Amino acid sequence: MGKLNILWDDYQVYKGVKLYPFLMSDYDLFEELISILLFNKNQIPDPKIIKMSYLRFLIYVLPYIVDENQKQVYPDILTKFQKLFKYILKEQDFKLIVDNNEKIFLYVKLGEEFILLNEHDFDKIKIIILNQNAIPIIDNKLHPDLQKELQENMEFLAKKQGYLEGSIEDQVISYKCKMQFESYKPIKEMTIYQFRRELARLDLITDYQIYKTAESSGMVTFKKPIPHWRSHISDEPDYSSLLMNKREFDVKMNQIAKGK
Repeated sequence: MGKLNILWDDYQVYKGVKLYPFLMSDYDLFEELISILLFNKNQIPDPKIIKMSYLRFLIYVLPYIVDENQKQVYPDILTKFQKLFKYILKEQDFKLIVDNNEKIFLYVKLGEEFILLNEHDFDKIKIIILNQNAIPIIDNKLHPDLQKELQENMEFLAKKQGYLEGSIEDQVISYKCKMQFESYKPIKEMTIYQFRRELARLDLITDYQIYKTAESSGMVTFKKPIPHWRSHISDEPDYSSLLMNKREFDVKMNQIAKGK
């Protein structure tokens, strides 16, 4: 895969299978379907589930999870799976196959050729789909409870600082105003990846201009260098302001032990 393929190619290719990204014009469908790839199965404290592939988790676990009233929590998982891959694969016919050994395959027809993708392949395809739609990949190395607490802390700090992410409508309108487009057509034709990355870059450009102007005036100094507007923008959540190192933790514990 080239360095710019996700940015401007119509699709990504895995073992000959074309994987198409979502367009902004299909954002509602994207929100409805992409959720089936965002479950953190490792939050379920069962070694068998943690070890199983994501595809097996979708087929054999999620449809059978019930609430206190024995009602299915995710009754439409398989329907959403079919709709998601119908969108992503476009003209390529496909079907799910379970063999006599209960191994699961995604069978894709490419003209006269047939591609059989196994559960390991699906794990890789899932990562491609998330990447090509600018969705951060969950760090499974963090304990699920810690992930949840860090996310809640980040949301609290955002509210405290007066920053709340606008709805997708707010974001589209803001982008159109900033770019001064005459209509929404250019935005509708963009991939979600392009829109999200460009919006993040516009934020960085604006911040750079504001902070650099303030610094140049001599009235303000910053402890850290101002990120340049062409700097890399990481997709990974920054937890640095929410965590303390072991030395800081030990000092805090000593103070508590001494009653300070």
